[in-house]
Amino acid sequence: MRPDPFLHQSIPHCGPAGLAEGERILLWMLRQWVAARVLGEEPKARLSKTAGSLVSPGVATAFLLMMTALEGQIRRPLCVSSPGCGDYAEDEQRLITACGVCPASPEIAQRLLEAMLIQPEAVTVMARFLNTALARDGMALPMRFDEPETPARPTLH
Repeated sequence: MRPDPFLHQSIPHCGPAGLAEGERILLWMLRQWVAARVLGEEPKARLSKTAGSLVSPGVATAFLLMMTALEGQIRRPLCVSSPGCGDYAEDEQRLITACGVCPASPEIAQRLLEAMLIQPEAVTVMARFLNTALARDGMALPMRFDEPETPARPTLH
């Protein structure tokens, strides 16, 4: 059995400085999902145990729907950074940025996701739903239209 690299990671320390609260929560849930896949666990069960007290049922449901849609269209395994890494991987950046911009520009969101997904349309719809759920809880994702910096190499695949 592999050790769980994300077991003790906290949301405030998740990702680089300057992320909004909603972005940190989304990044944390994404890393929990990928860690579950790597460890052979069921991601929905892992998130229901760990995220239940951190996010509303609406946010949790929206995230699960988005990730289910994403896995149905994925071109390759997602790359995420390790818990101790201060940066975040390109896949993480693309997904979080797409969730933030999709209410204003679904086309930009789809272009961000094209590198990861076969058909990004369904994931874009789910990303917008997730952003709406986060906004209802006071954690709307910022709309970042600038080009993300090239991230450090991912440390967990």
